[in-house]
Amino acid sequence: MSPRGRHKRSASCHADEPWTRTSDRSVWRAYKNGLVLTVTRLTVDGWQAVVEGPGVTERSSVVATRLKAQAWADNRAGGDR
Repeated sequence: MSPRGRHKRSASCHADEPWTRTSDRSVWRAYKNGLVLTVTRLTVDGWQAVVEGPGVTERSSVVATRLKAQAWADNRAGGDR
């Protein structure tokens, strides 16, 4: 894993966008510092976050709430929401 906030930003990535629910009601997505942040509701276990960017993919452990998963992803992407 990369140190927090040390992911390489790519010029081809989206501009920062806040968390929004996707058409798949169990998935939330945001864009931050050139990274794609995704939080998915797992069937029974809870929520899991994924942070993706050029050469980077990090997955959180399963947590109890969507907000905890989003906080993990925000933290890995480099700071405050």
